[in-house]
Amino acid sequence: MKTVVFKGVNIIAQDILTAMRDFDSQYADTNEYDSWLYKKNYKYAIERNGKLYPCKHILSRATGIDTAEFGGGEQTNSVLRQLYFHVLDKP
Repeated sequence: MKTVVFKGVNIIAQDILTAMRDFDSQYADTNEYDSWLYKKNYKYAIERNGKLYPCKHILSRATGIDTAEFGGGEQTNSVLRQLYFHVLDKP
């Protein structure tokens, strides 16, 4: 099982999947979160099972680290990619 260390927190793929499930239970339509699919400051998404998720928000949920404490973009995406998640440019 691959582990990635992010800001001192060990993360495995299951942590990201759990964060996605929690997100799904809170937002039936993923765009309900901050209307993120329409905002230009959200540039990337995690694609899983035909749904899109906000990368930085999911990583924050998985680690317990506030989004203000880390950057999005490559800092976030590299963690997700190392755990074999599909990160894409937000459509």
